[in-house]
Amino acid sequence: MQTSVAMNEPSHIDLAHLDKYVAGDVALRDEILTIFVDQVEFLLEQFNIDQSDEDWRNTAHALKGASRGVGAWALGDLAEEVEGLIEDAPGKLEKRAGLLVSIRSLAEEIAKEAISIRDAN
Repeated sequence: MQTSVAMNEPSHIDLAHLDKYVAGDVALRDEILTIFVDQVEFLLEQFNIDQSDEDWRNTAHALKGASRGVGAWALGDLAEEVEGLIEDAPGKLEKRAGLLVSIRSLAEEIAKEAISIRDAN
């Protein structure tokens, strides 16, 4: 079941993937989108450039999984990139700071889209 986002609007969420994942069940799709939005908000609060490598990796990994679960491929890919900024990665803190700006911006945009899809019914 195709939903909500107008054909001329860019979509960060792969609705075909998500609809296949929920077997066309709109109520389940909406519940998953709600959980996704809540999880993104929680994970963005956890991200801090000074996190331990383990916490950083775990936060990025959780965001990657949540994003790919709903078909937010770009956010999943960015989270995968962020996940690797551990140990002695050259310029680790500077790269973390820069990528956090990008990941927060994209995640917030995708969360708004998820809410729009959910609320379109």
